[in-house]
Amino acid sequence: MKCSTIGINLPVDTRIERLDEALQRYEENGFDAVEITLSGFPLILAGKIQPQVIEYLKPVLERHQLIYSAHVGLAMDLRNLEGMERQREVMFACIDVCAELGLNPVNFHYEEQTRSTAREQAYEQNIRDAADYAAERGIRINVENIETERIEPVLAFLKKLNHPNVGMTLDLGHLWLSSRYFGYDFMQAVRDCAPLVRHVHVNDNSGDFEPMRITNYMMYNTLDLGGRFEYGRGDIHIPPFWGNAPLKEAFAELCGAGFDGIWLLEYYNDRFVPWNAQIQERVRTEIEKNG
Repeated sequence: MKCSTIGINLPVDTRIERLDEALQRYEENGFDAVEITLSGFPLILAGKIQPQVIEYLKPVLERHQLIYSAHVGLAMDLRNLEGMERQREVMFACIDVCAELGLNPVNFHYEEQTRSTAREQAYEQNIRDAADYAAERGIRINVENIETERIEPVLAFLKKLNHPNVGMTLDLGHLWLSSRYFGYDFMQAVRDCAPLVRHVHVNDNSGDFEPMRITNYMMYNTLDLGGRFEYGRGDIHIPPFWGNAPLKEAFAELCGAGFDGIWLLEYYNDRFVPWNAQIQERVRTEIEKNG
């Protein structure tokens, strides 16, 4: 019997007409849940929801016995004072899409803390407003740590916010890179996060931070993914247990703290199709050893 909920991310470049096929394959691989990046489909154009896309996607999703969660697009920047009106428009539209399609929870990146009080206040207010708006629609909000920021500001933000509809998405691959680069204890960080965690992203990497991610993000985005795989450069999102992050220990800590949400395997699964079923089985086995 399945005791844990194991999910997988839908690649952002999945063609909309191939969605049904992709979901069927994930079911056959034994996954229980799928996370959809909202910007992967033309659901929102210039801040406005496209009802014809909702109408197309809804029956496709409903055909499958899967749980669905969501991730906002990487273009969202809730610290962007200069473009705040559109940022908020898209933010609220994302929540409405989740409510229409039954995607729950929805994940927002924390990104990096700035030195601007105004930008930090804007981010806090936007997440608070998103959480209130989402709560009225039955959608939960999570804030995710990224690899270019220490874990302490994320935890401090969530504790300060103290909102009943905001939890943490703990990305273990991001945490591993961040802990190695900034020099803090990975397992202590997992323990510190555990009481706030409502969703987990599970992926692996070599633990080798890519400095270009901070120094030249535009150039970083041009790096060939295959080359980054070969050299283990940065946040490569390879399958769990294909890198060297201490995932077994993290699983044990989170299970011991009572985590019962989705363990979302967030890796470039379109490059690992022949092994996706056994990757799911390995993660489920490791988690349920602690059940």
